[in-house]
Amino acid sequence: MRLVLVHGWALGPSAWDALAHRLPAPQVRVDLGYFGAPDISVLQDGDVLVGHSAGLFWGLRAFSGWAGVVALNSFARFPLDSEGRGCAPPGELRAMRRALERDPKACADAFRARFGIAPAPGEAQKEPLMEGLDLLRDFDATPYAGGRPWLVLGTANDPLAPTAETRRLADIFDGALALHETGGHGLPWTAPEFCTEQITAFLRAHDF
Repeated sequence: MRLVLVHGWALGPSAWDALAHRLPAPQVRVDLGYFGAPDISVLQDGDVLVGHSAGLFWGLRAFSGWAGVVALNSFARFPLDSEGRGCAPPGELRAMRRALERDPKACADAFRARFGIAPAPGEAQKEPLMEGLDLLRDFDATPYAGGRPWLVLGTANDPLAPTAETRRLADIFDGALALHETGGHGLPWTAPEFCTEQITAFLRAHDF
């Protein structure tokens, strides 16, 4: 069993620095190439996906052989639908696309700043960032339900993923749910102790 750590939009593998060393090895960190060359290992049956925010979407779309899934600060869909399911009005994504077209680095850095993250080192890569926005716009996790254990971790003060959407994600996948009172949209670096406790217990409970 390997833990495959997948970062969210406009982030990189360093998003896991505070958490990864606390978790069981072996581990693989995926780099989606938002600020340099991508680094995507060959995924293997029996791997456990650990996806932060939109990293969950990438992992579900990329591979079907996950033995288990851990979702941090994530959601089943991003654009709000007519029934209020989702995280943000569709117009917000359109505005982000326009900003990305004008100045990729400024757009990525502004998004990171919303969550207290410093500007990224390296040049922002427009094409991968656009592909990431398209994934946020189009992907719905609901059809991927069933067949593996899930752990959903969120916060009560996440400015991007509302608590109701975090709960809905857990309900869809019949997953265990744990909410931290604080931590915003950055559980891997704002509450690594909480994440470690929850993920370690999840792995142990399912004999990973």
